[in-house]
This record gives sequence, structure tokens and C-alpha cells, in this order.
Amino acid sequence: MPIPKNQIQFTLNVDQTSDTLNLKVEHNLSATMREDQHEFYFDLINGLISKINTGADELAFQGSLLREISNLRSIIDDLDEDDDEGITFEPDEMLLKALKDRNVISIKKKMH
Repeated sequence: MPIPKNQIQFTLNVDQTSDTLNLKVEHNLSATMREDQHEFYFDLINGLISKINTGADELAFQGSLLREISNLRSIIDDLDEDDDEGITFEPDEMLLKALKDRNVISIKKKMH
């Protein structure tokens, strides 16, 4: 099947036996595309190929960090759903007694 116009396709084939990754790139950039655009996309393709070939472990590590962030976000979201009231403040008995006895110092908000 032909590649649609102005599309770049990357295919990663994983050989689980040899634990290798093979990268295939196909593109169909328009002949009417400006030369600077054409050059940019060819440079992007070459940069991505280089990054995948030389930095697959680094990319996988970054992916694992993003996965962990997503997992933590899910935990936080679940906690938020479980706690509809949010954080509730329960004053200590000593504070309640001090307030009742007017034994609390009032602090002015603005000193100047």
C-alpha cells in the first residue's frame, strides 16, 4: 500500500530471540514542498534513526519514568475521588480550651 503524501512512517521490528530492534523508515514527502522544509524533515528522520539506534535504553528509561508518573497520577486521582471532603482540620483539645479561655494572642496581618 502506498504511503500517503507528506507522511513519514517508522516501523520497528522486534526480534525477541536475539533481542534486537530493526528500524525501517519510509516517506512520501511532496515534490512541491519547499527545500528548507524537505531538508528539515530529512534531518528529523536521520536524527530519530540515530537516537533510536544509539539511545534506545535512554528512551526506554524516559518511557518508564512517564509510566511511573502516570501510575502515581492515577493513585492521586483515586485518593481525590475517595476523599470528597478534602483535608479536614480537627483542632486539638488544648487549642479549643485556649480559645475558650481567651488565652490566644491575636497577630495583626499587616505590620507596616
